[in-house]
Amino acid sequence: MIIPLPKPDAQTQPFWDACQEGRLICQRCTECHVVQFTPRARCMRCHSERLSWEASARQGTVMSFTRVHRAPNPAFKQKTPYVIAMLDMDEGFRLMTNASVAVQDSIGVGERVSVGFEQVEGMMLPIVQELT
Repeated sequence: MIIPLPKPDAQTQPFWDACQEGRLICQRCTECHVVQFTPRARCMRCHSERLSWEASARQGTVMSFTRVHRAPNPAFKQKTPYVIAMLDMDEGFRLMTNASVAVQDSIGVGERVSVGFEQVEGMMLPIVQELT
């Protein structure tokens, strides 16, 4: 069964293009300087359309995580159990992503992590790669 993948649109395409190149990026408002994720057409704080993309160092802290034992649909059944983590990235945005098999048993709240990428059906997706 095919895993449901993100569907890039006008706002998110630069993010997914960067992922394909092994880079993690986020938006920064050039007016109020807030960092935001997920990508949007306007700043979530001041509503300016003046947004720029900036590279992330791909480092963050686990804010929360959950271990999924029951697949939400048949496409994920063979992957169970798997971990979904909410990360506070060093640049100031939050990223929800899966954790690699290598760190699933040792991940915890407050752990420092680095984000890498995993290819899924031709698309590079961010993933918690390792504890740092």
